Amino acid sequence: MSARLASLAVVVAALTGYHLAQKAMPTSVRPAPLFAFVYGAAALVMVSAVAFGRADELRSVTGPASHWAPWALVLSVTGIELGVYAMYRTGWSISTATVSTQAIVAAVLVVVGLWQFGEHLSPGRLTGLAMCVIGAGLVAR
Repeated sequence: MSARLASLAVVVAALTGYHLAQKAMPTSVRPAPLFAFVYGAAALVMVSAVAFGRADELRSVTGPASHWAPWALVLSVTGIELGVYAMYRTGWSISTATVSTQAIVAAVLVVVGLWQFGEHLSPGRLTGLAMCVIGAGLVAR
């Protein structure tokens, strides 16, 4: 399996587990303590990975904090977590929530990719994007 396909498989498996866990979360669990626990545990896993990694990785731990992107990631992850939590608590089904959000995000990222990163939109990709948006609309009905 190529590294590209393996990374896709990891993301698909993780996102599937993520949505199943979010949907199955008892309604009595409040978001702040839940995500404090989840991200605290995840932080411990990542710190362990750094501790058992190469020595130069340990020195680079403080570097990312001086760049804007990690802080944007913090805000984005917080928004994702609270948003998905709220979607499932307000009655979204697991299938329509994911398809709806992913189709909209795909459309937004196509525009951002064209505008900010000089990416190109071929007729095939444009057709695929249109099919995703139409499909998401049909699924969300």
